[in-house]
Amino acid sequence: MKKIEKIGAVDIVVGVLCKNVETTIFHVLNVISDGLHKYFSEYKKMIVVSDGYSSDRTAELANIFQPYNGIEKIVTNDIIEGGKGAGVKTIFKIASKLDAKVVVLVDGDLLNIRSEWIYEFSSPVLYGRADLVVPYYIRDKYDGVITNSLAYPFTRALYGLDVRQPIAGEYGISKNLYEVLLRHPLFPNDFGIDIFIVTSASANEMEVKEGLFSLKIHESTTRYLEPKTLIVPMFRQVTGTMFELAEYYENYWKSNRRKLSGRKAKIFLKQKPIPASVDTNKIREYFEREYEALKETIKIIIPPRLMEKVNKAVKNIGNFDAETWAEVVYSFAAFYKRVRDKKERNVALHALKTLWLRRFLSYAIETRDMDWNEAEEIIQRQARIFEDKMEYLLSIY
Repeated sequence: MKKIEKIGAVDIVVGVLCKNVETTIFHVLNVISDGLHKYFSEYKKMIVVSDGYSSDRTAELANIFQPYNGIEKIVTNDIIEGGKGAGVKTIFKIASKLDAKVVVLVDGDLLNIRSEWIYEFSSPVLYGRADLVVPYYIRDKYDGVITNSLAYPFTRALYGLDVRQPIAGEYGISKNLYEVLLRHPLFPNDFGIDIFIVTSASANEMEVKEGLFSLKIHESTTRYLEPKTLIVPMFRQVTGTMFELAEYYENYWKSNRRKLSGRKAKIFLKQKPIPASVDTNKIREYFEREYEALKETIKIIIPPRLMEKVNKAVKNIGNFDAETWAEVVYSFAAFYKRVRDKKERNVALHALKTLWLRRFLSYAIETRDMDWNEAEEIIQRQARIFEDKMEYLLSIY
């Protein structure tokens, strides 16, 4: 606070979200400093490192780092413990005190961040063309598994927002938007923060721009492909926030159906992503174990007609189609709204996570021999099916 009072105000804040990233933090800070110096020399600017209570040398190295002259720096622990959202809240509060016109959020474990990214995230906001800049990361067909089968089709269907990576991790955010987010009663302190930012921007009818068509390589990528790491805690936090926001913004997406539908599909890109491998046998074993334990819970949540389809799909591991999956997701969203008990909601998310693994297996088998663009068409078709099934959601929600 003393440093903020001394500085007074800045134009650009680049917030770096960190936890145990001692091997990458120096590189990330160096690239950010280069980008700010190169592209925004005439602006007042600051780097804010929000550390999630690292047990390694992340904070120490961040404190040692010296940016270019004219770039201020603050290194602090997250103002509360909780996860990524706690770090974002810390950065937003500092930016608000500094009256920053734009906040750029980046992860501290990025390996391929470039100085141009700072320009791509900042300039549309600074020049009044966007309230939120979301990157379009070029990812392997087996990367971004929560995005591909859940966050992307659900967000597109409900809010009419065809942003391919709604939980991308990096953003450019206007003062108008981050002040709205800070006042929001559902601000999450965990992995739900990404879907919260994008959904809230859309439902508040702010200008959302997709940009930065690039590969994304970060140190933690491989961990998301392991079933036990991938599903806990990220799936529960992202999906729980997504369902809470659907209830919070129910009047908006229900009353604006005509305006929110009919967006054009993406044109696919030719750049090849970094390959990601998936052990389908390991996921299958995990799914079968979990489904046996949770099928009675699932039977309570989804209607008998749909349960019959799910049971058939379970027996034929390659046949959990997008139509069935969309109805399953919408049934769980409606159930989540009906129950208020936190424990019941968590059990429901656990059950949906199990079926999500089953849907991912079907997708993995279907796209096994496809290249990235061919697999992308499967994802786009699934998103269109989610849109087509909106009448089903409206009938049960």
